[in-house]
Amino acid sequence: MFDEILKESIQRNASDIHLTIGQPVFLRVNGELIFWGEILTATDIEKILAEIVPPRLSEELNQRLSIDFSYKKFSRRFRINVYYQRKFPALAIRLIAEKIPSLEEIGAPKALKKFLTATQGLILVTGKTGSGKSTTLAAFLNELCKVRRCHLLTLEDPIEFEYVAQDSFISQRELGQDFLNFADAVRVALREMPDVLLIGEIRDAETMHAALEASAAGVLVLATLHTKSAAETAMRVETMFPLVQRDAIRDLFADEFSAIISQQLIKIGGGRKCAAEVLLANPAARSLIRQGKYVQLPTVMMSNQAAGMQTMEMALKKLETK
Repeated sequence: MFDEILKESIQRNASDIHLTIGQPVFLRVNGELIFWGEILTATDIEKILAEIVPPRLSEELNQRLSIDFSYKKFSRRFRINVYYQRKFPALAIRLIAEKIPSLEEIGAPKALKKFLTATQGLILVTGKTGSGKSTTLAAFLNELCKVRRCHLLTLEDPIEFEYVAQDSFISQRELGQDFLNFADAVRVALREMPDVLLIGEIRDAETMHAALEASAAGVLVLATLHTKSAAETAMRVETMFPLVQRDAIRDLFADEFSAIISQQLIKIGGGRKCAAEVLLANPAARSLIRQGKYVQLPTVMMSNQAAGMQTMEMALKKLETK
């Protein structure tokens, strides 16, 4: 049964699969939920879990009632979250693209290409779940490894895209299997001498501080946050920390950030396109962040279009005219 579900999702080019007891299979296609198949029973879900949950995670599921892992079938990778609802297990499955697309194919902002040769700094790609953050970063890193020789180190939960070593040395580490927490893994990563460091998601102050320190030490750091705009992202970085640390964090973040790309996927025609707000580090942006004047950041983006900056409103208007 699970194989048939995966085949159907691949055939329909779905982005996500939702499974639980007492409901049919739900697929998300172009952002819309559609249902397929018969009502799933407890036996159906039990068989699926027995087939796909790694033995090392079975006990963790019993204790924490939620696990994340990657799964490979039919030459495709899937990111799977198992959780409980109304005391029964459920699954949320993300289909990973068959191949890493190019920056042009996903409509990524052209400003990102400026950083393919950057040797340090912090680039944050933000947006809600399902906004294509991981795909944008994968496209960037895949192209970066083609144009320069470097050590790329990724810290992920779980590993999504698999990068192919060309002229670069690649280390991909997975939470729970290769490291125990992001903050410690980022700090230890500096001993592994990466040129480029991907942090799958920054979830706490310790990881954010470690990411900023890695950038200050001369590493190009890329990471994601669940924020909706560049201004909200800068504010979120500050509010991760206690009040007594915030002045210092604003200064550090202002010095180290290189770009904030806040994106969303917009339905256009029969598919979806990426609309991205772009804030690049310049003296004006750094000054506003140091002062905590985040509401003024859109003004910087509007007045620096020639440098590749744009607000979300500007990005949406560009898509409408295409």
